[in-house]
Amino acid sequence: MDQVSALAIAESAAYRPAILNTGHFPMITAQNATDIQVWQKLNPQLSISNGVSPGTEIAEIGADKAGFDGGALSERFWDEGYFLIHDVLAAGELEKLRSGIEVLVANGLPPALIYLYDEAWDVFRRLRPLLTHFLGDRIALLPHFWAWHVDPDADGSGWPPHRDYQGESTIGDEMLISLSLWVPLSNATPENGCMHVLPRNFEKGYPAPVSEPGEVRLQDIRALPAKPGAVMGWRQDLYHWGGRASPYAFEPRISLSLEFQNAAFDPLADQLLGLDHPPVFLDRLALIAKQFEKYRHMQSMDAETLKWANDVVDACATINHMQ
Repeated sequence: MDQVSALAIAESAAYRPAILNTGHFPMITAQNATDIQVWQKLNPQLSISNGVSPGTEIAEIGADKAGFDGGALSERFWDEGYFLIHDVLAAGELEKLRSGIEVLVANGLPPALIYLYDEAWDVFRRLRPLLTHFLGDRIALLPHFWAWHVDPDADGSGWPPHRDYQGESTIGDEMLISLSLWVPLSNATPENGCMHVLPRNFEKGYPAPVSEPGEVRLQDIRALPAKPGAVMGWRQDLYHWGGRASPYAFEPRISLSLEFQNAAFDPLADQLLGLDHPPVFLDRLALIAKQFEKYRHMQSMDAETLKWANDVVDACATINHMQ
């Protein structure tokens, strides 16, 4: 196959949105979704603090030998546009979240609902020293997040090629305004759809910034396999995507992602969140449900799933109005 044909096939496949497989979750309606006990019973190994501090200290990375070399990370980040650190998070803690997503999926529920549980937010609290290194002391969470269960048995794939933010995410090559973090909960491999990037130093050699997948030189593509315990971060203008899983892959690719900004700059979203405490339960549920409409261009989902999410937003608003 010549390169032109290969690029044409890659381009047509790349812009196919990832498929969200749900069973329309008949057991959890928009009304009983607002009952915190429904979710606690579904994943009893996880917790929902509902705005009350769990009272447990979060061990941040860098507190022991499992730290990171800030200088080396920065050098690669500003050159290639991303970093990947291995073995920086406790894999045992992540296993509970992987199990939680598997329970959600087994019940026909979207993986993104894992953010109902404190432990999903705690992962990123542990990464505060890393966030501070790149964004400074004033860290805010952007209300942009997702979770994936890329199923090899269902022709699963990650999100198509994109940039997280189309505006300015840096001031020159010296100061970062916003940052995306991605955390694998299972082994992410080329076989099950690991992350891929176009390194920024390669793209600088192109006549113009890439706007279509077919403009990427195939040899410039970098696959980034990672195991639980790793964390990957990238500039929000980095061109990146998730791969398509082979039916011969041994396990699904399960992962989390959240976006952050330096709060010293003008907010990049209408609502910024604090790093220390996730929203209270109903606000958290509504925030998760709003992600479905936001990302429907990236994550293909049926009308019934979208209706359920919108009904959940309305149900949360009704209860909050009555309180």
